Amino acid sequence: MMMTPPNRRHQRIASNLESLLNPALKRYSSAYVAYQAIGVNIVSAVPYDPEPDVAVIREDEDPDPRHAERFYLLAEVLSESDKDVIESKRDIYRGHPFCTCILLVRQDRAEIAVDLRTDDGWRSQAAQAADELALPEFGLICPVRDVYRDTPLA
Repeated sequence: MMMTPPNRRHQRIASNLESLLNPALKRYSSAYVAYQAIGVNIVSAVPYDPEPDVAVIREDEDPDPRHAERFYLLAEVLSESDKDVIESKRDIYRGHPFCTCILLVRQDRAEIAVDLRTDDGWRSQAAQAADELALPEFGLICPVRDVYRDTPLA
């Protein structure tokens, strides 16, 4: 499917998130790694495999260099074109048995919706510019503004 390339702000935000996650993951558990724009294989009624902006996987579980079967964190940097599909993507990601965290990162303002799987189901919260992004199960605690570094939203 032909798609318009993401704008520079979108790319910077995804790059920042990946560069924040990888050192945190390395300290937390060297088995996990974050990638930008890796495909994720999802068995569902969706006729395509989504390509989240950032995904956390385990290298030892995913030998395919293009797609991951198991993923633990997915992040989508939201664009205008995502408005109509983001809730369906969110539901698809929530249905994956290994996914424990979904980040919906705004690019029109410094705000990140964080969905975390708990024993009681999914818990959602919003992190604003002045807040911390706390993902202790991935070793990451940082100011939200760090995700927006080098953009007008920082």
